Amino acid sequence: MKYQRTVPATLRLAAPVAALLSIAGLQIGCGATCDRLEEDREEFLARKAANADTHVEVLIPFAVAERLVETQVKAVKPIELKIPGLGQLDDYFGELSIAPTRVELKPAAAEHLGFHLDFEVRSDGKKAFAMYMETEVRPEIDLAAGKVIFGFTPEALEKAKPGISKDAKKDLGGVIYSRIPGAARLFIPRSVVDAAAGTAVEILVSSFYAKAKEKMLPKLAEQSRFELTLPDVPLASVAVTSTAEGGGRLRLAMVTSLPARAGIAEAPMDAPKPSEERITIRMSGSTVAELANWAMAKGLVPDRYDGKGKPKKDGELRPGLDWVRGDERPMKVVLWDLDKPCMRITMSAKPSIRIVDEKLEIAATDTETDDVEASAFTKVGVWFYILWKDAMKLHQKTSARMKMVVAGQELEAVVEKAVVERDELVLEVSLSCRQSAP
Repeated sequence: MKYQRTVPATLRLAAPVAALLSIAGLQIGCGATCDRLEEDREEFLARKAANADTHVEVLIPFAVAERLVETQVKAVKPIELKIPGLGQLDDYFGELSIAPTRVELKPAAAEHLGFHLDFEVRSDGKKAFAMYMETEVRPEIDLAAGKVIFGFTPEALEKAKPGISKDAKKDLGGVIYSRIPGAARLFIPRSVVDAAAGTAVEILVSSFYAKAKEKMLPKLAEQSRFELTLPDVPLASVAVTSTAEGGGRLRLAMVTSLPARAGIAEAPMDAPKPSEERITIRMSGSTVAELANWAMAKGLVPDRYDGKGKPKKDGELRPGLDWVRGDERPMKVVLWDLDKPCMRITMSAKPSIRIVDEKLEIAATDTETDDVEASAFTKVGVWFYILWKDAMKLHQKTSARMKMVVAGQELEAVVEKAVVERDELVLEVSLSCRQSAP
């Protein structure tokens, strides 16, 4: 999964808002000090990371990840097994083989993820009994490469003792005994068959790793591997944990080096539980705003606009975004005009977000001018209402924000739900295989 190199749609607030300057017919004098406002903007741009709180949280339900690898795991070819010393029963055992059937994720110790691997031991292609192995691994986090890799290696299973189903020996004995002709059973009692089956099971368990480490486990490890591409933003750290809540989830807690005022908050007891069927992404409102500022500073999106609100390389208006948690109108847009006569306008709004016709629609409502540093500024409230009501509907396509690579298959992430609540942007994302172009 990967966030595309785009910016939260809140950034686009700066452009339509700027249009009010020409609409309102403002009378701006020379009361503002250009040097002071230029210094003010430089201080805004020079802000440093303010805290080490989690700025972005990604929750991946185990069920989502397991479904993605289910088909690939079952496609791993079985390996044949040879049991020595079976004597006269050798023919009745048939052709023994073992095949992987399922990979389950399990909660594990801090910064680890558990893998539970299910296998079938088959006789002539039919299930005789079940076997399983478990291991815990530490995900590989590579900030330089922008990746987190979840997976096990064959070596991780070397010290893991396989477990077997409760009645494995009895079940295998039953399969073998059913193949012995009636007359022969007079000379081969069931107790002899069960003893031979028990010996076979013990041999399979003790020798499984040696038999599978080259022929099966490398392919199984490859097909069970998850690679998460991290957002293309300045990350200071990423922590990975696993939890049993909601059927089991992977949690990625990301801290950026952006000057966000605050990270995500602990959800209250009555808050809706994260989805068990979709990936949930939570981002603090302040992080959303600072990502917009970062993108402008990096030249990823326009950082200057003309008086009509159009992006322009030498436009007089230079926007900046902020988010104040707990404020009635938390979204803040600051516009600097550093050409004489200089001015700075700070505006506030209540943000909302929803999905309409496969697009993210962001609306800023209940807008208000908080502060103006300039001379006469008249009728702003009225113009703000008109402008924001009619022009401040911002759209962004629900293109993949993240990508996940599973067994070499790139998946597309589609935003299914989007809300702004408790000063956070919350997205629910579904995954599907990307269709290759014909």
